[in-house]
Amino acid sequence: MAKSVRASVQKRNRAKLRATVFGPVVDARTERLSAKLQELASQPKPSNEEKLDTALDMKDRQEETKILQPNEGQHNLLEIAPACGFCHREIAMKVATSKWTILIANILVPISILVFSSGFFPYKNLLPGFATNEHTNNSQIPPGVFDKVVFMVVDALRSDFVYSQNSGFLFTQSLIRSGAALPFTAYASAPTVTMPRLKAITTEADTSATLTHQDTWLAQLKAKGGKMVMYGDDTWLKLFPGMFHRADGTTSFFVSDFTEVDNNVTRHIPSELLQDDWSALIMHFLGLDHIGHKAGPNSPYMIAKQHEMDSVVNMVYTALEQEKHLETTLFVLCGDHGMNDAGNHGGSSVGETSPALLFISPKFQRLETRNDSPTEEFSDLQYYHTVEQTDITPTLAGLLGLPIPLNSLGVFIPELLVMWDYGKDLLSFGLNKKAKSSPLISTSGPHRIHMLLENAKQLLKTVKGSFPSYSFEFNLMPANCSSQSLTDIERVQCAWFRVLELLNRSGADYDRGASSEVESALLLFLRSAQGLMSRAASDYNLLRLYIGLSIAGFAISLTFFPVKRLLVNFAPAGIFLGFSILSYSTMMFASSYVEEEQQFWYWVSMGWVVYLHLKYAGYFHRKSIQKSGPAEGYWPFVPSLPRFGAATLAVSYRVLRRWNQTGQKFAAQPDITGSFFPSHQHTLWALVILTYADTCLHLLFDLPASMLWRFISCVVTLAAFLFKLSLAASDSPELLGNSFLQPVAMVADGMHLLYHARMVLCGISLLMIYSMYVGKARGSIHKGTGKY
Repeated sequence: MAKSVRASVQKRNRAKLRATVFGPVVDARTERLSAKLQELASQPKPSNEEKLDTALDMKDRQEETKILQPNEGQHNLLEIAPACGFCHREIAMKVATSKWTILIANILVPISILVFSSGFFPYKNLLPGFATNEHTNNSQIPPGVFDKVVFMVVDALRSDFVYSQNSGFLFTQSLIRSGAALPFTAYASAPTVTMPRLKAITTEADTSATLTHQDTWLAQLKAKGGKMVMYGDDTWLKLFPGMFHRADGTTSFFVSDFTEVDNNVTRHIPSELLQDDWSALIMHFLGLDHIGHKAGPNSPYMIAKQHEMDSVVNMVYTALEQEKHLETTLFVLCGDHGMNDAGNHGGSSVGETSPALLFISPKFQRLETRNDSPTEEFSDLQYYHTVEQTDITPTLAGLLGLPIPLNSLGVFIPELLVMWDYGKDLLSFGLNKKAKSSPLISTSGPHRIHMLLENAKQLLKTVKGSFPSYSFEFNLMPANCSSQSLTDIERVQCAWFRVLELLNRSGADYDRGASSEVESALLLFLRSAQGLMSRAASDYNLLRLYIGLSIAGFAISLTFFPVKRLLVNFAPAGIFLGFSILSYSTMMFASSYVEEEQQFWYWVSMGWVVYLHLKYAGYFHRKSIQKSGPAEGYWPFVPSLPRFGAATLAVSYRVLRRWNQTGQKFAAQPDITGSFFPSHQHTLWALVILTYADTCLHLLFDLPASMLWRFISCVVTLAAFLFKLSLAASDSPELLGNSFLQPVAMVADGMHLLYHARMVLCGISLLMIYSMYVGKARGSIHKGTGKY
């Protein structure tokens, strides 16, 4: 009953309000609007030519609009229809076109990269299978001189580390002087990193991740029944899985480790030298490379590491002299690559491509090929005779009596051909038992000719596989071999035909003169074929390069119109950006500028600072400043920081540029980290303390305060700082010698670096987990309260 009474009362009140309040208001509003429309309708009609400009775009876009007049007899309504429909359609079409052009450009960019890459990284033809001697006349197979090999790789062993006056390889240099070691400089082509260099040493450059199914001298040795053991860089285990009878790999991840990474190799050597069950002992030491990366080739640790490696050479050579089962063992010492003046590698500078290479055996002393050591370089880091790093493969195969791997592009090193000298009794060189019983030994035949001929036949197969359209049959010899305009493949053809001609002329009887002529012809063919195949393996498909560049250029042209307005509206910043992009693109066509790319960015960044200074100084708005009064100029209103900001940035930029030298040309120049801080240790560690203190302050105040968070932050920061001290005391003790933190470093050095690093990483992980938890909790609270 009460509810119905209340409802009826509310209904009467609403009706009363409509009649007394809202009704008159609405009627009055309607009357005023009608009067206004009548007034507008009674005004004279404007001419059709009159137009009204309306700004449709804040970017200076002007469009015309018209006021459409009412029809005759319609005086109570003014119809205003804008005549800019065409303009809106035009703008919409431009926006749609810009979107499509940008989309097409983004699709074309990866296509251009793929086309360009297919021409820049050409596919190399590989011969399948493994080399055998089944199709060769057994009476012409050169006998093996050795039956075992100790293969020692010292990572980043640059040639001057062994041969120069400042070398720490004193015992190795004595072997060179005595004739027990034959020294070379091995040219390592780019990229000068470990995996591709090991591929070049064992077979040839290959694109596969492993060499399990590729023909290598390791595979040939295993096929012969030999066992192999390996200690050192685990890259060997990745390249040759399941190949080794015993192995202990070390990782190169912890580059600050100079000692343990090599001690894990050295500890196996004495016991392995007493074993008689292996045919190849491979050692790969990483410590010297780590020192180069951390402190460069002139580090005080470098000589000590060279002495350590020299002691390993002494240990192995002594075993070769004393152990009877090692009498016919060849010892090879080499570097996989070198290093530049900054201690890095991977490029094509002289330091990176000039590792040392030595063949060592007590038997070599009978060859009387003694050399001076130490000696001076005759060119940039070039000592003695320079050979290709790929020459190691056929040389090892020949000395061990193995077939040369099918895809090898190497040439047997001529200095070692004396092991099969003309008419000499090879028994004096201590050949293995199989070689002593070979029918080739009983004659004074040209053993070295057969060695080169086997190498030539193997390399000829690779040439035929890459150039199937060219014939190498003697009856199809071209008549223009004397021409000066021969192509590379035609020169190889003519060199091979010359070999066949001399072999047919000499027959089976070789005197010294004929053998010398045939040997020269074979070496000419081998070097010509090696150069041809090396260039073919890295040759560019120019057509694909041009197509890829053209597609990329077309994609850039499509984006020009969409970004034109952006560049214009933000001029002169847009002009500066466009100039920088154009200059950088042009610079990429010069290899010397690519190696020194940082120099370009040094000057561009400084140019940007100058532009910002000019902008803040009002040089781009001089007219507006001149129109304003003296009190409205630049200097009274701009704060002091922008005034002197350019100078501050310029000074900071100069300091940062000298902080650490980079690139190729200036990598060895003095810088702040290498020259200033070692002699100003208090300044160095004061800056380090300030850095950790600033980090700790940010951790303390960036999240809501809690005792647990503050405690963990302080403990983790302190642990990280102590780890920094311990690492410096272990790797660079010279940076703590005169520092006020030396006592603290001695206390912190008691903990093993590995456990110290684990503790710091666990603390950082705990901080990350706690910060994510707090952030999630804060987000849930804000979501529940509706505050964002």
